[in-house]
Amino acid sequence: MKKLILFVSAYVAFLVQSSAQSDLTLYNFNSVAQSLHVNPALPQQTRVWVGIPALSSIQVYYHNDGFTPLELLETGTDVNANVDKIILGLDEKSQFVINQSIDLLGVGFRLKGGFLTLGAQQVTDYRMDYPVDLLNIVWFGNAGADNRSSNVSEFDFETVTRTNYYIGYQRSINDKLSLGGRFKYIVGQGNAYVEKMNAKVTTLDNSNLEIETDILIRTAGVRDYIEDNPFEIKTSLFPDNSGFGIDFGAHYTLNDNWSFSASVLDLGFINWKSATRDYVSNGTFLYEGLDVNLNDDNPIGSFDEILDSLTAAFDFKEVDGERYTKWLASRVFLGANYKINEKHTFGAVYQMKIWSGTTYHDISVNYQGRLARAFQYTLSYSIINGTYSNVGAGFQTKLGPIQLYLLTDNFLNIMFYENLETTNVRVGLNVALFDKKVKKSKGTTPEVVEDPLQPIELENQ
Repeated sequence: MKKLILFVSAYVAFLVQSSAQSDLTLYNFNSVAQSLHVNPALPQQTRVWVGIPALSSIQVYYHNDGFTPLELLETGTDVNANVDKIILGLDEKSQFVINQSIDLLGVGFRLKGGFLTLGAQQVTDYRMDYPVDLLNIVWFGNAGADNRSSNVSEFDFETVTRTNYYIGYQRSINDKLSLGGRFKYIVGQGNAYVEKMNAKVTTLDNSNLEIETDILIRTAGVRDYIEDNPFEIKTSLFPDNSGFGIDFGAHYTLNDNWSFSASVLDLGFINWKSATRDYVSNGTFLYEGLDVNLNDDNPIGSFDEILDSLTAAFDFKEVDGERYTKWLASRVFLGANYKINEKHTFGAVYQMKIWSGTTYHDISVNYQGRLARAFQYTLSYSIINGTYSNVGAGFQTKLGPIQLYLLTDNFLNIMFYENLETTNVRVGLNVALFDKKVKKSKGTTPEVVEDPLQPIELENQ
């Protein structure tokens, strides 16, 4: 169990150091082909695009409303006292989330009346609701009257790593409506989640706690990493864990100014049956509490002491697991745009995320501007997971066929990371070919573009 905690902690630390994700700011920014990831029906400005392998989209989303780095590590403060304050300030809604993805391959091209995409994307999700009651017990121990009992029955945690192999297509139904879908064959590399959490804690005396547990943590695909088994390409990259997912969307142009869109993402599941391992704690155990000092010169050693104490207290047993099925965490988007002219557009986006039976709601307003087709930019303000200080921005620029783009939902938290709660950045390189401009002489009508998915761009002579 200790190795599992260390593995998950190290992996999360790796993700935090990666780039970060932007979906709200990306949604209406259709000059970047990766906007198809959030709505496969969005009209595209490119007629052909090819993602540079492993560089066309690198992203991670980070959210932690439990505490900020400054609250934990402010200079001149007592770290132990800071931890006391942080734990006492948590509630049942406090959450820690990281999502990371890399586009391994990607290509898209316009067909008559439609747009076809093919590619592969590696995705990792790490989601955890802070176990407030458990943290209070572990950190503060048996403070309070003897024979006092408390129950810990909720701890939502899941991490999953998967590779999506996808094919997508959008089609114009008429000159106003386009529909799009994406089918994904999914290979699951790793998963861990809490299946059952029941713990009754009773204060016996001034120095001991009695813990009665019925806990089940299920994993698949992580055993080889924990046990330092030799790396094998077939079993590590292509394990026998597979599933399917579907994305679909719609885009409707009401008139020259207004357009509306909607999408549903990640409707699907993964069957986990490779290298399954369960961690079970079922019995009655004695817990003597913690006696560590996080202010000393060996914080890693203090963390190791905490893990040793927890492993001994809950006495987890490792057993071979059975195959199981997990549904993907789905998302829903709604969008609207008001186009003033070809260079200025205002938009709004709503996102609903569904995880472990709970829904989360985000909303964003944005402005999209165009200095030229080779340089387009966007600004946004978003409310994400209940945080309000999210000011985003992004741009795409082209040098010949090479397109560089950068997007973030919150550049303020990147600049002032001490108060970091929510941020994301998406960066990438594509080979992108736009349609040729339609020239218009004075007093003439521009030639009609046959494909209504591709907006006409005029160039006065």
